[in-house]
Amino acid sequence: VAILAASGAISRADNGAGPAGEWYLAGELALDGSLAPVRGATALARAALDADAAGVIVAEECAEACCLIPDVPVLGVRHLRDVVSFLSDGIGTPRIGRPGRSTSSARAPSRYPLIHGQGVAMRGAQLAAAGRHNLLMSGPPGSGKTMLARSLTDMLPPLAPQEVIDVQLVRAAAGLEPRLERRHERPFRTPHHTASAAALVGGGTVPRPGEISLAHRGVLFLDELTHFRPSVIDALREPLQEGEITIARAGGVVRFPAEVLVVAAFNPNRRSGSHAARSSRRTLERIGAPLLDRFDLHVEMSPTRMASIVAGTAPCESRSMDRIRSRVEAAFDRSIVRQGVANALLHGEGLTKALDLDPRDLRWLAKTVDELGLSFRAFDMVRRIARTIADLEGEDRVGRSHLEEAVSYRRFDRE
Repeated sequence: VAILAASGAISRADNGAGPAGEWYLAGELALDGSLAPVRGATALARAALDADAAGVIVAEECAEACCLIPDVPVLGVRHLRDVVSFLSDGIGTPRIGRPGRSTSSARAPSRYPLIHGQGVAMRGAQLAAAGRHNLLMSGPPGSGKTMLARSLTDMLPPLAPQEVIDVQLVRAAAGLEPRLERRHERPFRTPHHTASAAALVGGGTVPRPGEISLAHRGVLFLDELTHFRPSVIDALREPLQEGEITIARAGGVVRFPAEVLVVAAFNPNRRSGSHAARSSRRTLERIGAPLLDRFDLHVEMSPTRMASIVAGTAPCESRSMDRIRSRVEAAFDRSIVRQGVANALLHGEGLTKALDLDPRDLRWLAKTVDELGLSFRAFDMVRRIARTIADLEGEDRVGRSHLEEAVSYRRFDRE
């Protein structure tokens, strides 16, 4: 296009689209002049918006991905002659990016059934979704840990328009195709326990986001957590605390977003007696106290009884998930109205103000935390979980019963 403009093949008539240099262009040009799509179209449109460009001209297949960015004129073309006609004579009408709204009424039916016989685990999953709390599960194979983790994407509200853009920009940075058909669904990533630290947090000569960033605004499920290498487990600490990944290279520093709901699972030891106690301690030591401290909710799952499965085959499962969705969204909305962020992000004075605890309940909690040997970080986590429990029950003030239930979710701190 630059050569055509310099040679005069693209005129500067008044009815044209303006100088070619004011438009961002991207497409794979074939020898016959046809244009094939390229990756990263959403990021290109975002760059055009930041640079106050006239708009973007891309292969027709990329136009919809560009239109995720609002207020950016997007022209999808099939051939180079279409670009010349538009820039010279104004032939062609750009689309203006206006991403559709994401509403709970438009969400798809749940793809995952409720897990019967695991009431405590289901309660923990609802709390995780309502307050954006990280969840650590322990249970034997077949108890429903993976299905429960996947069901969290159904409990969480659909992605808002800006969140859709954030997710697609991360995918563009990773060189992945845009996910347009299910754009409002929250990402769900489940890396294998043999994954390297670079695969999980990102890296490379030209840094690309890893699994934790690809799960941005969604759920990252780490199954068989104790089988991950210690270096990989240690690499999780920064993103869990900061919500972003920082990668330093000779050419500069790159930051990838990593605001994720982390769900991890491991299998308990099946032995009994003193051998089981020692094995349990080794298991938790492999996870490490610093990472263990960053999981708000600890849940133990028991083997599923066949009787509970038979009893749960009534045709009200989808309606039950609809009720769970409604409760979770109402609890999350309550926290946003009150403090502007999810309960899992509360700290310091904001956390104290959100709870408004009775002094007697606060003293009881401090004493309980000391007796159980919990850390100060766990003390804050218990308070945040209690706030979410109260929100899930529609109560404005946190009481003793909420604190007692919240303490019960710090199970692995007491091993």
